[in-house]
Amino acid sequence: MKTKIGEILLDTGVLLLGDIANLKKIKQEKHQITRIFKHKDTKTLYEQGKNFKKFTDILLNEMTVNELIEKEILVEQQHVNDFDLSTENVLNDLENGFKQLKFETGVNGKAFAVNSINGEGFYPVYAEINENGIEQLVIDFTEKE
Repeated sequence: MKTKIGEILLDTGVLLLGDIANLKKIKQEKHQITRIFKHKDTKTLYEQGKNFKKFTDILLNEMTVNELIEKEILVEQQHVNDFDLSTENVLNDLENGFKQLKFETGVNGKAFAVNSINGEGFYPVYAEINENGIEQLVIDFTEKE
């Protein structure tokens, strides 16, 4: 039988599920965002950290990266290299409303992010409980409290 065991508050509308040890590591890790830009005419890609280090660097023997971006010669094609836990990037990085976070080795299971269909708010948490403990956990995003 499904029993309500509590509720969870989502301030961003995104729930991060994972083992507490992995979530603690995720919080401590420095996540890298690789910024990639495409030249509007040549379609050549330029990657921050690879083709230039700072936005004040001169690129293509013409202008700084900032000037090339300002003049729309370089167009950003942002690519998140790792899962960035800032609110903006979490919301933008969820494909189909969820994302599997991988360990550094590429193996799944580090954590899982889920976007609620009703945004921020309190949501009920239900469990199927047997004599050994919880066998199923359900967070109902349709029952915003």
